[in-house]
Amino acid sequence: MEQSYLELSKIVNTHGLKGDIKVVPWADYPEIFEEIHYVYTEDLTEYKITNVKYQKNMVILHLDKITSIEMAEKMKNTVLYVKKEDMPPLDNDTYYVADLIGLKVSDENTEYGVISDVLSHGGTDIYVIKRKGQKDLLLPAAKEFVLEVNIPEGIVRVSLPEGLLEL
Repeated sequence: MEQSYLELSKIVNTHGLKGDIKVVPWADYPEIFEEIHYVYTEDLTEYKITNVKYQKNMVILHLDKITSIEMAEKMKNTVLYVKKEDMPPLDNDTYYVADLIGLKVSDENTEYGVISDVLSHGGTDIYVIKRKGQKDLLLPAAKEFVLEVNIPEGIVRVSLPEGLLEL
């Protein structure tokens, strides 16, 4: 289940004439680009981050191999990845979305489906549980409902809130 690379951001535009790129960060905090040194494209081309600036909810990056606006233009819509090992350590009970996708969700009696997405809209994440032939379940990722996350075993043990299955 665990992946060695994580999606970190997407290049959405150029910035200036010297090859800077504007990215939408997908991390919990945009300053992560100051803590890592390299990003990768899908083909695993490595780019060293040489400068980081911020503009509203965007991050402006200068990468070592992108030296002109023409090169930056060709990178538009490219997803940037980071090696998981290069990321700062996670707090307890915190997981990468990529590691949660595909985990089976069950209580002691019933398997409900698999996590297909994690929504982050406010204080508590929401696990989207894909069920065969039924509507997806939306489960708040709160301690009272998510009892255990076991990534090596590929399972999330839950206690569903009363009435959730009737929604």
